[in-house]
Amino acid sequence: MVGGAKQNWKTILEQIISQKHFEQETTQIVVEEMGEHDHVKQNHDVEKLTNPYIIDPAKYNTFEELTNAIKHHWIYKRRNKPETIQKYIRIMKRMANHPVFPVNWFDLNPNQIIAYLEHREYTENAGKCAIGNEWKAVKVVARAYGMNTDTWGYVPPSPPPAKVRIIPMPDTVYKLTTHKYSKNRYDNSLIQYILFHGFLLGFRPSEIVTLKVSNIFLDEGYMLIQEPKKHNQLRQVFPEEEIITFDRRKSLKNWIEHWRPKVENQYSKDYLFIQRNGKPFTVNYLRKVLNNAVKPLWNPYSLYVMRHWCAIARLIHSKEETGRWDIWDVKETLGHDDIKTTEAYIRFAKRYYKIAHYDWIKALLKFYK
Repeated sequence: MVGGAKQNWKTILEQIISQKHFEQETTQIVVEEMGEHDHVKQNHDVEKLTNPYIIDPAKYNTFEELTNAIKHHWIYKRRNKPETIQKYIRIMKRMANHPVFPVNWFDLNPNQIIAYLEHREYTENAGKCAIGNEWKAVKVVARAYGMNTDTWGYVPPSPPPAKVRIIPMPDTVYKLTTHKYSKNRYDNSLIQYILFHGFLLGFRPSEIVTLKVSNIFLDEGYMLIQEPKKHNQLRQVFPEEEIITFDRRKSLKNWIEHWRPKVENQYSKDYLFIQRNGKPFTVNYLRKVLNNAVKPLWNPYSLYVMRHWCAIARLIHSKEETGRWDIWDVKETLGHDDIKTTEAYIRFAKRYYKIAHYDWIKALLKFYK
């Protein structure tokens, strides 16, 4: 029986080898007959037909249909944020309506794209950030079409480093986090709490609206922050005790146990900061609410000002605590991918430290005593 089995496997193996040899010979003959270029092109065409991750723009009749397909590809195939693709679609629309070099998104042509971008840079003197965003939009579409923009040879202009970081001083932050914004006690506390934790913990706008109650571990003294920008991965942050559990401060404990239950309903799910109707925020609506509330008190305010303030304040805090600029601790707290992002804040921290030569984090917390 053993010998018979070996003989059968030997026969099967010979058949497989023979079939593979035949396929290789057949492929070689086809390549020789049709030409290597045509063969490669045929394989590329077959890939476009069979690969569900590649969009064929010829299948769509209108700009809206095409952008809906690109949006679906961005969110469900690439697993990226919906807010970002909406920005790129707006850019695509402007590029398609350009009076000199309108971009045809149904027939993405490298020469046309590069002519457009160079016209924007050298003739219209468009800003480096604007051109960079347009190039990013092109890359998003090209990737959806299965095209490699690395082979185009285009290099976008590098945006200049930030020269200005306008942030409020600690006493101003205290005033912003204690101001009476509404006659409704819940609405007033909601704005104050978001500002307090936004300044001290440096959330990204998308992180504020996705904070979860279940990701805050009061007894252990830490919280997990979901990062939509990084495919919803979590980062672990260990806030000061005053921020997370103190009874007489705007602590997370107070918000979770005292304020949030007042409006929680079936729409609230597990979101930490919820509106008076119990529903969570979107980034755009949160921006509108806070801008309307805070700008009359301090006009330069924006959602990202809180993140910039936190980076600078925590660098100053590290300088006071250790005698050096501890960029690694700040990097982990804010969730920067690149340490250079954190390093860029040092020059601003040095300038503000000369103006207010004390620990900004401790100063803000002491104001609440």
